[in-house]
Amino acid sequence: MQRFQRDSGTISRSASWSGWRNRAVLLGMAAALISVVLHAYVLTEAEAEDAASGSADIRVSVRALEDERVEVALQQADGGTWGERQLPTRRFLPAGAPHGEWRSSSAVTVRAGAAGPMPASMPEDAPLYCVVHHGADDDQFWVQFDDLARFNARQQGLTNLQIIGKPDVAEQAAAIRDCAERGAVAIASSIPDIDGLRETLLGVKQRGIVLYTFNSGVEVADQAGSLNHYGLDDVAAGEAAGSEFEQAGLTGTVLCLLHERANVGLADRCDGLEDAYGGDVERVQLPAGSLADPATAGRAIGAAIAQHDAAGVLLLNGALVNGAMGAVQFLGGDVKLGLIGTNPGSLLMVEAGRLLFAVNDGVAAQANLVVLALQSVDASAGARATFSILRARQPGVSRILIRPLTFNQAFIDSLPEDWLQSTCDALERAGGWKPPACD
Repeated sequence: MQRFQRDSGTISRSASWSGWRNRAVLLGMAAALISVVLHAYVLTEAEAEDAASGSADIRVSVRALEDERVEVALQQADGGTWGERQLPTRRFLPAGAPHGEWRSSSAVTVRAGAAGPMPASMPEDAPLYCVVHHGADDDQFWVQFDDLARFNARQQGLTNLQIIGKPDVAEQAAAIRDCAERGAVAIASSIPDIDGLRETLLGVKQRGIVLYTFNSGVEVADQAGSLNHYGLDDVAAGEAAGSEFEQAGLTGTVLCLLHERANVGLADRCDGLEDAYGGDVERVQLPAGSLADPATAGRAIGAAIAQHDAAGVLLLNGALVNGAMGAVQFLGGDVKLGLIGTNPGSLLMVEAGRLLFAVNDGVAAQANLVVLALQSVDASAGARATFSILRARQPGVSRILIRPLTFNQAFIDSLPEDWLQSTCDALERAGGWKPPACD
């Protein structure tokens, strides 16, 4: 695969990332270090008056699935009957989840004192904006991305934003075409597989719809007709991971675990690891469903460690941490685990020595940048004409890459003395998982 030239003038690495770092510390690392549950309940003044004058009856529906997961939904009373089930994005309790731990779904918004759920969007004449990505319902990164993007959209007044996750590239392309056919003003799409999306994305541009791309696909964004691309510098994140393994004194094989079969961004992370690490790197394809099933992931990771006599393992998704830790504990030895991704307790795990490091995947920044880009696209004819001129005169796609931030022991040593208490307090407010260090 042709390597993207990162010394090109078309790339802008975020020069103000240190500001993000300080802000994350002061906020108890709410967005960057833990999976914050955004139960954002945004009401206008009129809606607040409606809520004050009445109440809403709701109930929680639960069902066991064949794969031993548990799915939850919410129903709201509508007259004398129960309305349709509303499905939170994060709604699955994984098989084998530890007993006694409270888990939280993502937010579901209801209107008190009125029948039925709060509308997901404004009336039909409100401009439509779409975000279409390749994330699965049980992928921690995309669950948090969706929650943050919706919250940011409310804050920015983007009232008709639809976020769609389709792990299958053909279904992702179909969802993009559907948004275009329904008259979307602007579309933002990830590019995990350019061959499966190129024709669809170029068709979006030909329709005069403003197209942004984000997350995976920085090398191929120009082939898609994108105006701007936003994402983590995946190669640099892999290089940061390789440097951490080097500084820890590893010389043996390091595994780079791929949890998706077609994702150029994950391949970039492994490329960066290979560039920076002096020893051998083996790419290991994990079985389908590994993110939702720690037992399956743990067995596959354990087998790969034993097969390659690995000294280290790089995880590319926070959902793999528990399975990997279980595998290492079962096998014994001193295999070092590193993470590029989002996990509720990654900083605490680094502090406890269970993770060597964790590289922030930039989920908060990506959600912010995508929503701000869409919000900047005015639906008026004049504004859309301006964007058409920009597309015609712009020599290529502008790439805005987020510089990776590594959480290691040196980072922990630089934190305020009360960082642990602040992190535990944030976890408690979120109502989700709380590690033993917080007891």
